[in-house]
Amino acid sequence: MSEQGPFDRILEPQGAVSRDKTARGILIGMGVLGALLLLLVLSPFDILGGGDGGGGVTPDGTQQPGSTAAGTNLRAPRAPEGLESLSRVFDLKKPDGSNGPYNLTVNLLQPASDGRNLALYTSDDGKWERLSNATLVNNGTAASGQVEDMPENVAVLRRTENATVISGALPAGAQADPEALSLLAIVSPVDYIPMPDGTVSGTPTTLPDEHGSVAPVVRASAQKDVDAANAILGSPGLQEAHINALVQLSLQPGYTGIEIDYQRLNPARKADFTSFITVLSDRLRQSGRTLTVTLPLPAKNGVSWDTGAYDWEEMGRRADVVKLMAEPDPSIYHQRMEEALNFLKPKLPLTKVVLVVTRQSYEKGTDGLRAMSLGEGLTLASTIEVRTTSAITPNSSVIIVGKNIFQDDGASGLRWDEEASAVAFSYPGRGGQRTVWLENSLSLAFRLDLARRLGLGGIAVGDISLNDQAPAFWAPLRTYAESGNVPLAQPNGVMLRPTWQIQAGGSEPGTKGNIVWKAPAQPGAYDVSLIVSDGVIRAMQKIVLDVRPAASGSPVPAGTPAVRP
Repeated sequence: MSEQGPFDRILEPQGAVSRDKTARGILIGMGVLGALLLLLVLSPFDILGGGDGGGGVTPDGTQQPGSTAAGTNLRAPRAPEGLESLSRVFDLKKPDGSNGPYNLTVNLLQPASDGRNLALYTSDDGKWERLSNATLVNNGTAASGQVEDMPENVAVLRRTENATVISGALPAGAQADPEALSLLAIVSPVDYIPMPDGTVSGTPTTLPDEHGSVAPVVRASAQKDVDAANAILGSPGLQEAHINALVQLSLQPGYTGIEIDYQRLNPARKADFTSFITVLSDRLRQSGRTLTVTLPLPAKNGVSWDTGAYDWEEMGRRADVVKLMAEPDPSIYHQRMEEALNFLKPKLPLTKVVLVVTRQSYEKGTDGLRAMSLGEGLTLASTIEVRTTSAITPNSSVIIVGKNIFQDDGASGLRWDEEASAVAFSYPGRGGQRTVWLENSLSLAFRLDLARRLGLGGIAVGDISLNDQAPAFWAPLRTYAESGNVPLAQPNGVMLRPTWQIQAGGSEPGTKGNIVWKAPAQPGAYDVSLIVSDGVIRAMQKIVLDVRPAASGSPVPAGTPAVRP
């Protein structure tokens, strides 16, 4: 967070040392006048907790003009079961004439390095109410969060019962979704790659002031980077150079640790990778930094398991967090994940394991599995095809279908897939029958519940970039972070039924993704739209149909599909 400015309001605990009353009166008067002027131009307000564990001071140690007396407790409040207190309780007063939201920054009793499960709370006669998530700021000496309405008091508490870490990766050069940043305890920019000489290469991502702890990712995904990682592991000298480079990277300002994502290593490098992680972990701990290792899902071959280049028992001993990549195929996701986690359970504490979840939807056919966005999946589901091939004339009937959901063609229509716990549809396409699974907040909830049931330590979102084609994951993740639970729901069946809209004329909607449109009596261009839903949001496509006078004679195209903006 940026340094406090001259207009920041500072919370002062009760019992602060008195100042010269005359001078203070002048200062307060000046502060009130300044605040009144400020009300005309600024919102939201930034209310800052006192310094040095609760004192109301500015960065230079002087009393802030216009500061509000606050802090009825000089000790940490007694937190309810499952929570611990990280700050004193500060009394608040809503600035006259102001409206929310308000950014509240509260100084902590002690500097903190663990930003997990923090929140702002308010107390009413000993009854605590959660206000919002909070993130560490000011080098861990304070926590900040945003509230819509000004509470009477505020304190920072941490949930210790069913504690869950929510983290997320940000692709290099991408803009983070602001809602994701307000939720995540750890942000992992994917900024760096290993180089053949043992160094690392990359440019750090600039993040907004308000975010969780930052642990950058060093990733080897392109083949040249995988080759570099294999070469480094095969040379003791390069290993040492690489470890030195990684430790130095972790010590850069603002970083709390690093993440190693070398998922495609040669299995012959298993012992080398284990040795590398062992030394790196020791060096990072000596420097007060954390180590996260991302590993691929173990592969089951009959009754045996193949873990490739990765010794899970040693990874569990050495790494602070182990991120587990998930099975991408939705049709076998839950079965594979349960089997793999039961296999891993004896090898490391599952509280160290963080499940990676994706915001991608998937299509599966005879040619394999293909990732796509939710937007692309809904576009496929709402594609329109005109089956009438003759010219459209006034009062004529036109057969129109949803090309990929029309059940008489062998499509399934939009449905809830019990095995995948996701909305899906199948249709005849390239190479035969194809199935699309739509990833959204409903399917995510079942993945979060898997993590809860098996006692995993957290959830990592694979991509937190701002993307209007991706599903909005943040509400169920916030619920899970706050309570350790998430409600499970299937979509209302009515929402999965396609609907049609016509601009003019008559219609006879079918029950299998089709409609018979009766053209209007007047020639012209008319819209026909198909609306589909994944159970959470709706998507629409339209075609424009030209109705020509009957006497015009020559055939014309039946319609030109066009996606509605």
